[in-house]
Amino acid sequence: MIKVHRDWNKMIFLSGPRQVGKTTLAQEYRKRYQHSIYFNWDNFDDQKRLLKDPYFFRNMDRSPPEKPLVIFDEIHKYARWKNYLKGVYDTYAKDFDFLVTGSSRLDLLKRGGDSLMGRYIPLKLMPFSVGELEEQLAKRSDFMDTWVDEIKTPSSYSGAFEKLWQLSGFPDPLSHKDTGYYRIWQEERKKAILREDVQYISHVRELSQLGLLANLLPDRVGSPLSINALKEDIGTAFETVRDWITLLENLYYCFRLYPYTGRLARTLRKETKLYLYDWNEVTDDSFRFENMMAVHLMKAVETWNAMGEKACSLFYIRDKEKREVDFVVMEGKKPLFLVEVKTNNLNLSPSLLYYQEKLNAPVAFQVINTTKILRKSRENKKLQWICSADCFLATLP
Repeated sequence: MIKVHRDWNKMIFLSGPRQVGKTTLAQEYRKRYQHSIYFNWDNFDDQKRLLKDPYFFRNMDRSPPEKPLVIFDEIHKYARWKNYLKGVYDTYAKDFDFLVTGSSRLDLLKRGGDSLMGRYIPLKLMPFSVGELEEQLAKRSDFMDTWVDEIKTPSSYSGAFEKLWQLSGFPDPLSHKDTGYYRIWQEERKKAILREDVQYISHVRELSQLGLLANLLPDRVGSPLSINALKEDIGTAFETVRDWITLLENLYYCFRLYPYTGRLARTLRKETKLYLYDWNEVTDDSFRFENMMAVHLMKAVETWNAMGEKACSLFYIRDKEKREVDFVVMEGKKPLFLVEVKTNNLNLSPSLLYYQEKLNAPVAFQVINTTKILRKSRENKKLQWICSADCFLATLP
């Protein structure tokens, strides 16, 4: 549930992938208010109401002690949405609370209008995680304390990892518990992104080529992303492919990780790695596992930042000698921990140990897609774990 201090007096921008549960969460949050109103731009009657009377909500009951809540769902599809919300906030911020939801990155959309800077707080809703299904909400400090202390493999896991592995982290297929339904849902969701969502933030005409790009991306997961190779496969310009990937990022279809450089020598500095929010689109099990780990770690970083912890960020490391660590979580310029993903290798990766020493990271994890593994070691006064994915992920938020 959203936890926002009312006295912040800001609009809340809740964004995230299509069908991740934004509207459901908004409706649940609505129950906290005695008076509220829900507006959905996809509803034709709501569109007419706004166009006829832009401040249609102003006559709501505003009985003290609390302000009413106004929810704007998918309002970014309105061509003048930024100017509209600026006027709404500047006129009524003292009288109403505002929650704005959308399946695009509301904080990055630049489609005309004045800036909304200083008027909103962005929040991101991501797919369900193992820790969430296991009812965890670990702070950064809690997570670090857990793995520094001696722990045992929990015996009470509900099988959350296996559910997410088979059905993704999206609520609809999870609730149906059927892989056949998931495949139908996945295809329809992807079509909706490429045919409906794209038109509201871009003027892409070559939708068939954009669809081809989206179909190629699952096979690029886990490796440095080559836009040159993609442009050859699609038969279009470098700049076009680059812009389309950014477009798909803004629509929460995929996200990229950048290489960590810092004080390290001979590391890659430009090549990004790409992952999908729906890791089940990746057919290769090893890369799907890495993608699933990337989404969980990104969600943990986003959650810790939203909870008011020190700013965290997620990178990967790869150098010209091809030594690589899949993920490094940073707190400012300080490395918190490293994560290397393996299918079933119980021998610590030399690259993981190398970069743990180079970065002076206190903890390094080798996470494997096998159950009931939990091994702890120390080298050069630093801690290493080889652990099963369900055990590791259950301690992340």
